Amino acid sequence: MKFGKRYSKVTVVMAMLHGVLIGVSAVAIIGLLLVGMKGKGDVGTAEEELAISGPAPIKSPAPATEKPLQLFAKQHGVFSTQESAALFIAENPSLSKAAVVQANAHYFVWSAIGLTEDEIEVSKYEGTYRKAFTVDMTSCGAIGAGKLRDIMTETEVSKIKLLVSPKKKGEEEGDLKEFKKNIATITAFTEDLQIIRLHLLSHYSRSDKCVKITF
Repeated sequence: MKFGKRYSKVTVVMAMLHGVLIGVSAVAIIGLLLVGMKGKGDVGTAEEELAISGPAPIKSPAPATEKPLQLFAKQHGVFSTQESAALFIAENPSLSKAAVVQANAHYFVWSAIGLTEDEIEVSKYEGTYRKAFTVDMTSCGAIGAGKLRDIMTETEVSKIKLLVSPKKKGEEEGDLKEFKKNIATITAFTEDLQIIRLHLLSHYSRSDKCVKITF
């Protein structure tokens, strides 16, 4: 005996068509999902490749730090005030070219500055001795005295004078002009390099205060 329901041909055809439509829709949906997932994968891969193989970030180089300059002074005394140091110089005719240098809230009476220890001659009779120190002049560029270090290390007076040679009118103004004026005044006073260094250091340690002296 056969059990089941007899269907007409139309019903069977409709059922087949319905199945085909459902299958096509399922394939289309799966295809769209795959495309979407592939797109996301491509974006992620592209971003990863860019992060790995892309150009490295541009880094600005750190400004170079100028090494403090080692110098040696001929010292006659140290005082707590500028007035007492100046009075000491005034009372000693032999110190006519000496100068007062300010450092660490003290005032030093020096009569020469050399680049090496051997340049400085001292004697027990005079009561003098060598004073080693370092000078940081990086702040001097802000007041137009950026060439101060070059002058302090120069070994020829003629080259120092070339720095202050006159140029076209109006070419130099402000702080740079004032710096050259100071150089011209000191080189007119003396051509002794040890004394030139001394008075430049004295001026820029007390008046403009752009040098930092450490012992």
